Amino acid sequence: MILGGIDAGGTATKCILVDEKGKVLAMSEAGPANYQVVGLRLAVQEIKTALTQALIKVGIEQVDILGIGMAGAGRPDDLVKIRNELDLLPGVKELFLTDDGEIAVLGAHAGKPGVVVIAGTGSIVYGLKRDGTKIRRGGWGPLLGDEGSGFWIGLKALKAVIKAEERRGPVTILTERICEFLELQDLRKLIPLVYQEKLPRKLIASLTPLVIEVMEEDGVARKIVADGLDELVLTIQSAYQELELPIETGVIGGLFNNPKIFELFEQKLREAGDYKVIKPRYTPVYGAVFFGAREKDVELDILKEGQ
Repeated sequence: MILGGIDAGGTATKCILVDEKGKVLAMSEAGPANYQVVGLRLAVQEIKTALTQALIKVGIEQVDILGIGMAGAGRPDDLVKIRNELDLLPGVKELFLTDDGEIAVLGAHAGKPGVVVIAGTGSIVYGLKRDGTKIRRGGWGPLLGDEGSGFWIGLKALKAVIKAEERRGPVTILTERICEFLELQDLRKLIPLVYQEKLPRKLIASLTPLVIEVMEEDGVARKIVADGLDELVLTIQSAYQELELPIETGVIGGLFNNPKIFELFEQKLREAGDYKVIKPRYTPVYGAVFFGAREKDVELDILKEGQ
């Protein structure tokens, strides 16, 4: 029996194939497949490309069970629409579809229910109960939410620099660092940079490393980071109110790749209650394999190759 997993994300589409003993047979990658961004037809095409490449590597024509987690597919109507298109996907005997949050949880906790917090450009918390019920906190996007994310931290830094310039807030090292990074001679150049580009999320989020770099010597930067992590902790606590699970939280996303942030977040979460931070056992694409196996009631050994 061959099982497959696909993580159809906003940056790339990743695919793996494994056998029933959990041995990874092939891996492949295609383009982004968040259908809210690229459209349903192109998203499905990227999924097809990733799967086809993996099948060719193994030298087979069909996968028995395929689990897919797809970015932008959090609502029931979305799942129905996407499923109708994926039913035409060649090379699949049985297909099971969910959103990217569920496979992130299953990957982080090796196929078991639990909680993950994802903090990169945006932020969101996903929980999965023992009965399969999904819980979602955050993920409201840059205008309504994404607290504690790279974008949120970067935007707070820009606002702090503007306040410092106008003497409405404390002086901060961030002024010099951000102006140098963005090649700005005049802070008012931020206006066309931000508004004419329609809120450039990635550019603003890219300021986060600057904030982290100076936070030990700059009180403004330190408070921005601390407030952001506090927001993530509050979001996690909200998710746990509905869960009857060991309090372990998997952390995913570029923000936690920084050792300082990981350590500080771990400390804050521990102070908030009996919480434990874990690094994911597997990445979301492996979680897609666990998802497909679970939906088909297939006992799957722990995968032989980790992240």
